[in-house]
Amino acid sequence: MSASPIPREELAERLRRASPRYQFRVQAEVVWQNRHTWGRVIDISRGGMFIEADNPMRVNALFTVYLAMNVPLRLECMVRRVVPGRGIGVSISVPRDMKTRFDALLLALSFGEDPAKAAVPIPAATQSRGLARAAAASSTR
Repeated sequence: MSASPIPREELAERLRRASPRYQFRVQAEVVWQNRHTWGRVIDISRGGMFIEADNPMRVNALFTVYLAMNVPLRLECMVRRVVPGRGIGVSISVPRDMKTRFDALLLALSFGEDPAKAAVPIPAATQSRGLARAAAASSTR
C-alpha cells in the first residue's frame, strides 16, 4: 500500500479549518458603529461564519450580529476577509450568556437537525421586538 501526497489546495483547506463548518442559512442583523443593516449567514462553525452583505465592512472591523432565529442569538464578530460582490468571512466570539444556545445550535447542525427545535430559551427581557419579527419572517421563507 503506497500513500499518495495530498494536493496542496486540499492540505491548506484541512489545516485552515479547526472546526467543522455547517451550512446554515439565516437572516442576520448587523450592528456596526450605531448602524443597523441586514445580511444573510451562509455557513457557520465554532470559530466563524460567512455573511452575505451588500455593503461589507473592512478587514478587522468589529461588530455585533443578531441571528434571526426563533429567539435571536447575539454574537460578536471580526471581519477576517472580504469577498467582493459576495460578503464577509468573520471570526466570532460568543458572549457568556449566549454560549449554551450557541453550543445547542452547533450540536443540532452537526446532527442535521432543525436548530429551532434544539434551541435553548433565553429570558424574554433580552429579546428585541424587531428581531423577533425578523425571526418569524425568516422561518416562513
